[in-house]
Amino acid sequence: MNKNITIRPFAESDRERLREIYLLCRIQAFYWCDSTQFKLEDFEAHIIGEQIHVAMYGAVIAGFISVWAIDSFIHHLYVEPAYRAGGIGKALLALAISMYPKPLTLKCLVKNELAINFYKRQGWQVIENGSDVLGDYYLMEYR
Repeated sequence: MNKNITIRPFAESDRERLREIYLLCRIQAFYWCDSTQFKLEDFEAHIIGEQIHVAMYGAVIAGFISVWAIDSFIHHLYVEPAYRAGGIGKALLALAISMYPKPLTLKCLVKNELAINFYKRQGWQVIENGSDVLGDYYLMEYR
């Protein structure tokens, strides 16, 4: 792991920055959706009951992962665009793999090809197809 990257548990002081990252990344990743439907407040609604881990690049919050621990389900993994390709996503996944029982699962929207390719490079496999309000998705698994 890059020595500039550290991962720590969520602190309340992280909330505003994570809200911003969540909104920005969703607007960029889900380009086919009407982005006016995405709001800063979505962060709170979408992470209820989840364990959140924050990735720091030096002193900067660069991304986060949230996990529904009961099912070892990765609900969100977002990295600030300026910090992508620096190992932060890999570090967040590695933390989840080390902390939660296997198999781990996640959903990735079919149109989000960059993310699908990222997960496949990290050893994740598509095990099911589904559909929700944002479109078709793959259920992916890591054993």
